[in-house]
Amino acid sequence: MAIGTFGSGWMLPTAARLAGSRRTWLVSALLVVAAAGLLARGLWLPTVGSFLVVADPLQPADAVVALSGGDRGRVDEAARVVLAGYGTWLVGTNYPLNLPGIRDDYDALVRQEAVWQGVPPERVLTAPEPVETTYDEARAVRRLALSRGWRSLIVVTDPYHTRRARRIFRDVLADTGITVAAHPVAGHWYQPETWWQSASSLRETWTEYLKLAVYLLGYR
Repeated sequence: MAIGTFGSGWMLPTAARLAGSRRTWLVSALLVVAAAGLLARGLWLPTVGSFLVVADPLQPADAVVALSGGDRGRVDEAARVVLAGYGTWLVGTNYPLNLPGIRDDYDALVRQEAVWQGVPPERVLTAPEPVETTYDEARAVRRLALSRGWRSLIVVTDPYHTRRARRIFRDVLADTGITVAAHPVAGHWYQPETWWQSASSLRETWTEYLKLAVYLLGYR
């Protein structure tokens, strides 16, 4: 019994020391990984932002679609693309506008802005169905494109929105033969290389990833 007691008394501290060593090793490993991640943030953080941004090579298309939302930059960029000869028509969507002091409909504001930028008024169209989401816009533009026999579109939107917008439009138009290219607004405030350095960019980046995940899970 004395030997057994001595043996048990010797084993317990050893097990405790081993467990403590494992915990120390685990904490050290986690600290090393965290430190490495922080040191390498200049490599992986820009990738997080850049993944959201796609810019397809511009090729002449039937229409240039300015997605709703954001400021007038989307319409201005769409107008520049049209005036550069890459699109015959500039298309806006019928987004519900609820801003104090503004009485015009959203499509009327799109038309007005496009004309101010130099697009002839007869080349500005609106997809007539009311829309609230990018998926709604894709479906509304699909109906307009099919009714006019279009074969190609350029979709203009904010940089962080381009990947999701292109995916949605290509999905919705997959069985039509209509090609879709995404084009980000030039000179936009969103900078994917430094997105984590401002509150606005942080919000838009994580919100866009959440919306992309929700869409890929099948929610429309």
